[in-house]
Amino acid sequence: MKKRALIITIILVLAITGGYIVSASKVKRYQSRIPSSQRASALMVSPALLEIGAGEFKGLLADYLLLKASVFLGGRYETTDSDREAVYTLFRQSLALDPYFFQTCYYIQGYLPWEGKMPKKAIELLEICKQHRYWDWNPCFFIGFDYLYFLNDNLAASRYLMEASRLPHAPLLLGMLGARLAQKGGQTEPAIVFLKAMYETADNEDTKKQIEIRIKALAGVLVLEKGIEQFQEKFGSSPNRLEELVTAKILKQLPQNPYKKPYTYEDGIIEF
Repeated sequence: MKKRALIITIILVLAITGGYIVSASKVKRYQSRIPSSQRASALMVSPALLEIGAGEFKGLLADYLLLKASVFLGGRYETTDSDREAVYTLFRQSLALDPYFFQTCYYIQGYLPWEGKMPKKAIELLEICKQHRYWDWNPCFFIGFDYLYFLNDNLAASRYLMEASRLPHAPLLLGMLGARLAQKGGQTEPAIVFLKAMYETADNEDTKKQIEIRIKALAGVLVLEKGIEQFQEKFGSSPNRLEELVTAKILKQLPQNPYKKPYTYEDGIIEF
């Protein structure tokens, strides 16, 4: 019986694999036949007017617009600026009709800041998702990521990541990363305050331990930052190395990094 079951399982796996290969090749051939002149298009109607006109069919129309955008993106390898604008419009209209549907939020983040090269417009739409999906940490996280990765704005990124970390089921890492970015943006003390609040509400000892270590690391950063400020007031310039804070007798010794490696100082930023 066992041998027979094994043979049947192998046959089923081979049949499924063969079906997948055949289907994938047909899809690829179909995509290759799509004319290069095919372009994305959107209704030239304001989202507010579209919402009024859709009436009781708002959800259905929202799904149609999102599907229209996703079908175009799934069938094309190159897009023009007008295509990107049309896809953005489709997302915006779909979101106006149904701002609670997570898949729209997912598609916005998956396309607009990356291939669409529209991080600011992605953030604009994600703010709408965030407003309506107020219980969901994902829109906050997406916005924070876009500020960090595409716009190089550590402070804005930290604000959204820390906000996301307060929402239900958010990963602990979001709060830790938000505090780290706040420190890089020159907001070390607020980062420590935030982590202390996280520590007080943490519900298990492992989490508390991780947060406590990060607080100690940032406390060391704060000591060094204040030492650098004193050095600048005394000598009119920043130190080249952190050790100069000791030789200048501003600090008795450099703080110990709880992560078991020395603090580093480069381009005005302390790393740990």
